[in-house]
Amino acid sequence: MMSSNKSKLRLMGAFAALATLALAVSCRGFFVNPTVTALTINPTTPTVPLGGTTQLSAFATFSDGSTGDVTNKVSWSSNSGTVDVNSGGLLTGKSLSNTTATITAADQTITQTATASVCVEGGSDFAISPVNASVPAGTPQPYTASATAVINQVSTPGIDITPGVQWSTNNTSVTISSGTDPVTATTTTASTTPVVITASYTCNGVTNTFTTNLTVN
Repeated sequence: MMSSNKSKLRLMGAFAALATLALAVSCRGFFVNPTVTALTINPTTPTVPLGGTTQLSAFATFSDGSTGDVTNKVSWSSNSGTVDVNSGGLLTGKSLSNTTATITAADQTITQTATASVCVEGGSDFAISPVNASVPAGTPQPYTASATAVINQVSTPGIDITPGVQWSTNNTSVTISSGTDPVTATTTTASTTPVVITASYTCNGVTNTFTTNLTVN
């Protein structure tokens, strides 16, 4: 009799264990892992020091309304050899260019992009060439800009930063554009005083401004 009761208890225990397992399986069926519905990248327009790095972060919005940092979970890529990006969203500035690099973060079909540019950080010896040029009115004058940068702890002079410079003059008869290499100052009338050509170069929030004079005969 006692043996029969023990057998019944074992049988009941087995059924209870099976019921618990079935309940756990069925419950898990009701809870689906949330999926990514949107991505954002911070910052969206990073500047990367030449020879240095800048960290990007990726944040996801999920189907259940929650958000989270997915920097190390998304797939990162760059469309330009001027900027490398690793699997953790770390950018490396490889070379200067007058075009930007598109950095993409992807999670299956959801993607987001940032626009990265490479600049000379902590540069010195900013200069415009030629210095104190003189041209007849109506003659275009080309200009370039350069700087000394520390790349991988080595001081490198004469780095061409012309495409990244914002140019201006103090004389409305002289116009100069930005974004090309070289830029060209175009004169329309002679000037009794030298025209000041100003170059402003910004990298990671730090702006260096330097000038030269242009005599228009």
